[in-house]
Order: sequence, then structure tokens, then C-alpha cells
Amino acid sequence: MRSHDLWIDGAAALSDAGNRIERCSPSTGKLLASFTLGSCGDVDTAVMAARRSFEAATWRGLPGSERAKAMNKWAELLQRNCEALSLIEADEVGKPIAASRAEIEYGIDLVRYAASLAWSIQGRILSDEGADKLGIILHEPRGVVGIITPWNYPVVCLMMKLPYALAAGCSVVVKPSEFTSGTTLEIARLASESGIPEGVFNVVTGTGAEVGEAISGHPGVDMVSFTGSSAVGKRIAQRASDTTKRVSLELGGKSANIVFADADIDEALEGTLQAFTINQGEECCAGSRLLIERSIADEFLTRLAERASKIRVGDPRDPATEMGPLIHEAHLERVLGYIEKGKAEGAKPIAGGRRLSGSAYDKGFFVPPTIFTGVTTNMSIFKEEIFGPVVSAVAFDSLDEAVDIANSTTYGLAGGVWTQNFDKALSVVRRVRTGMMYINCYLQTIAQLPFGGMKESGFGRENGVEGLMEFLEVRAAFAKLKTQF
Repeated sequence: MRSHDLWIDGAAALSDAGNRIERCSPSTGKLLASFTLGSCGDVDTAVMAARRSFEAATWRGLPGSERAKAMNKWAELLQRNCEALSLIEADEVGKPIAASRAEIEYGIDLVRYAASLAWSIQGRILSDEGADKLGIILHEPRGVVGIITPWNYPVVCLMMKLPYALAAGCSVVVKPSEFTSGTTLEIARLASESGIPEGVFNVVTGTGAEVGEAISGHPGVDMVSFTGSSAVGKRIAQRASDTTKRVSLELGGKSANIVFADADIDEALEGTLQAFTINQGEECCAGSRLLIERSIADEFLTRLAERASKIRVGDPRDPATEMGPLIHEAHLERVLGYIEKGKAEGAKPIAGGRRLSGSAYDKGFFVPPTIFTGVTTNMSIFKEEIFGPVVSAVAFDSLDEAVDIANSTTYGLAGGVWTQNFDKALSVVRRVRTGMMYINCYLQTIAQLPFGGMKESGFGRENGVEGLMEFLEVRAAFAKLKTQF
């Protein structure tokens, strides 16, 4: 069993309260790790450390090129420890080891990309308003940033924020999920080894009710960046408003995956399956609303159900496993509750629809891919985020109808479209109100593309140049010159 303490001021630290959190495997129920149960006092200590480092300019005072060098060294250390980090991720989250490795690799790519951006932070000069006038625009780090991450993608959700904050010159206090804190703490240790100064990257483990609340309302925190549910995001925004701090929120989704009759059907089948089963469906971008053109709907769903029934669900450390367990028992009950609600409302499961049982499953929280047909757009399973391997299928007759159905949600995070007519695809992309759309693929992207939501899926952007700009304050100065030029 692993045992982890807090990480404050460049070293492991004990909590002022002395309490612990035990994390058991969602696959076997065995004890995996023990984390410090942080307190409000621990948040104070971490914020003070971050503030000291920021005011002393030990990090933000470095040239961007020097910050980039330290971050690239950090990326090298992460790469050397990729397998160890992948095993922690697989164990704590329950995701298949192949997916865990892919997550760590992508997280490392994000560090390298953010480091490259540190070289090019620049302001502007306005020099054409008269010989005695000069306008100066500055881009400076926002200050101390509170980062709150979820349990489903502990590394990627962290790395879509943290490296950009560091590239900008900010100091940070991170609160990972109490269920999946192991990789974040290891990443912090490796950051220290890479030469990132003490106090720049701090980690306080614990619950959202205590640590998350303390960070989001702390007067010493200048900005909060959060990924999680829409309900918690709204609470964080309320807390942050008391001190008028900047907030970036990446929240829930109920994304539409639209399949037209002229799509490459084999590719669309595999992409659609991935869209709702990747990470056990515990994915904010999941294509959990499947919209299929009516002329191909019956055949497509028959083939999708056949393929879904062959997905191998099991031990996350088994290389052959395609889906692991759900994160914990309470979430298992939530997902099963939605499945039963779908049946009660008249939808029909043509795959899955129950908890898996037997010697390989009884000690874990396993649900197979579940596909509902006979769905109407007013059903709970079609409207509400389930966060499990459940998809609800609806047929459509025209592009306009597909767009209307796709937009009939309070969410606006992601979506997909499958067609070999690129004009049609772009029309859908322009009309569906989401922050991210996938064309003839699903859940594939590159570091340079910004990511974030619309409507109740949040605001602010991660990744890309836009992800860096979230952590930069724009300031201006005007100079009245005595010497004209």
C-alpha cells in the first residue's frame, strides 16, 4: 500500500489535523493507498507558500525560456516514470492500463507544448498615436492559482491547466480528487526534482467540502480553475465571487454523436462505441446521445449492440481489458439507477442494462456497455448526464432535425458528426452549440486546440494559446513622452 502526505513548499508535509483517507481498488476492493485528509489550515499553509514564491519572483521572475527549460526537464522525468504513473492511474481510477499509459503520454505532451509557449509570451507597443504618446500592453501571470481536478482523468485534467499556469509564471495550489490523488502527488515530487522552485507547485489532498471550498473562497487565491460537475462548478463560482477572483470552469456534458447515412459505417461504429465506453463512460465529452439517420438506424444499432457485447470488461491491469470498473459504489448505484429509470420510462436496452456479476466482478463495480433504443428526447437518460457506459439512441430524418435535437440540452461541451460530405460536416459544426466537435472521429484532439464548454458546460479555455492566456493578466500603461521620436 502506498502512503502519501501533502506536498507544500517543495516537500512532503503532514496535515495539521492528522487524519487520513483510504483508497480501495474499484476493481477488487483491496486497499491501494492512504492520503492525508487536508484541512482549511492546510490550504492556508499551501496558499502562503504559493504567495511567498510568487512575490519573491523565484519562478515568475525567470525568463520564459528558463521556465521552459525546467518544464522540459520535468517532462523528461515524467517520461522516465511513465509506467509507474500509469499503474497508479489504472489502480486508482479503474481504467485499463493501455488507456492509463495513453493518458500519461498525452499529459507529458501537454507539458512540452506549454513549455514551448513560455518562450513567446509578449506584450504590445502602440506607437502610432502621436510622436509624444506611447501605449504599452503587458501580459503578466495572474498570481496564485487554485486548481481543482476530478477523479476520471486525474493526469490529463491536471495537465490541461497546470503546465499553462506554470508557463505563465503563476504559483499553484492543487486539490486532486480524494479518490485519485496518487499521480498528482508523484507529479509534484517530480516537478521539484526538475528544479521548479519551492512553493510554486503545492498539493493539498482532501474533500471538496473542506479543501475545495477553502481554495475557491480563499482571499490569497487570485484564480480558480476547476473541472467537474456543473453543480459543483456553480458552487465554486459563487464562492469565488466573494473575493471577485477569476474562474475557469470545465463542467458536465450530454454530447450528441450524429451519424449520417453517408458515413463510413465501419469507422462510425467503432467511433460511436468508443464515444460512450472510453474510460467506462466516465467522460464529460462522452457521446451519450446517439443520433442516427433513420434509413440506417436499425442496422447500425444491431451491429453496435453486437460489437458492444464483445467488449472485454475486467481487471484494469490486464492488457486485454477494454473497460474497467466504475470509480466507487455510490457512483455504481447512480449509473444503475439511471438504467432502471430508462427502463421504467419505456426505453429498451439492447445491450447491457445490468451490473456484471461472477467471480471476476463481485468485488468491483462493473457495468457493461449499455445501449438504449425506443428513447424519446424528454426521457431522463437522454437529458441528464449519467457518467457511465450508457448511450441513448434516437433516429432523425434531416440535418435540421439532427441539429435541433443536438442543441436541445442545457450542456454545450462536445459532440461528433460522421459523414463523408465535408460541407455537411462543417454545417453541423457551425450550428451545434458546443465548445468542441469531432469530425469522423471521437475524443481525439491535439494539444494546440483549445478546449472548453458553452452554456452549463462552463466557460474558459484549456490547451492551445488560449489555455495559456487564461493564466495571464492583461495590463496597460500610457506614457507621455518628453522626447519625441
